[in-house]
Amino acid sequence: MSKQDPKHGRWILPLVVAALIGFTYVLVNALPPAEVEDATTTTVTASATTTTVAATTTTTTVPPEIADFLRLVATYGERARGIQVDVNEVNDAWEAREISFGEARDGFTAARDDAQSLADDVGATDVPPDFEDLWPDVITAADALPIAADEVLAGLAASDDGTQRREAVAAYDTATDDFVASLASLADSPR
Repeated sequence: MSKQDPKHGRWILPLVVAALIGFTYVLVNALPPAEVEDATTTTVTASATTTTVAATTTTTTVPPEIADFLRLVATYGERARGIQVDVNEVNDAWEAREISFGEARDGFTAARDDAQSLADDVGATDVPPDFEDLWPDVITAADALPIAADEVLAGLAASDDGTQRREAVAAYDTATDDFVASLASLADSPR
């Protein structure tokens, strides 16, 4: 510093500001994390603000028979999606002329038989009392699957340009979505 500069504040002010910033940083980092009752934790540093929302966990005990039933319901949904994939694969192969008419008919017939087997299994399921009021909707949705598969077979045999079959495959997809949605509403229902 030059002796001719009478303004000492020019070099003191930056030092004071730097000291305040350093002190604030050290003080804030030394504080324990805040405990907030609504499960939100906020941590403040000199350079950034981070907010973390803690996950809410709920522990409930589900009776074993209900847990077994819900697992069975999940397998019904998986079976329905598997049959849907089969129907669409056969349809796509037929559209691309990768398979013969007989192979397409056999593929659609197998899908219809699988859909009927699924509907029969759904109809024969022992339903816990907590779910008896919703189960008729599931049965109705399951019964629609083999009917929709029959329409796909009829569309394959139709003498049109394939429109009836394509519409029947789309209707089968919708029937599968409806069935899976009925299972989901059952599994999501408060009991």
